[in-house]
Amino acid sequence: MTLGVSSASSRTAKSASAFKPELLRLFEMLPRTKQSELLDFARFLQQQTAGLRTASSLDAPRIELRVAPATTLIGLTGLVALGGDAVADTESLYSRE
Repeated sequence: MTLGVSSASSRTAKSASAFKPELLRLFEMLPRTKQSELLDFARFLQQQTAGLRTASSLDAPRIELRVAPATTLIGLTGLVALGGDAVADTESLYSRE
């Protein structure tokens, strides 16, 4: 089923209450497997919309400050070094199997 431009523009002119009967009619015309896909897609859109509302309602990002004693931080010094050979490191990691 292809929709022309006039059909698409007429759909946008309809009120929200007019969408429900058309959606139900089209839903009932679909095979059972396609009905399941449509239901999954509608749930996805609902979750996406709920996520947008939640994200927009946040005042500001919250940052949690975690403190650690200096002795702990000194012990972490030298654990990570810049440079090296990523390919050789990867090969040595996976050659142990």
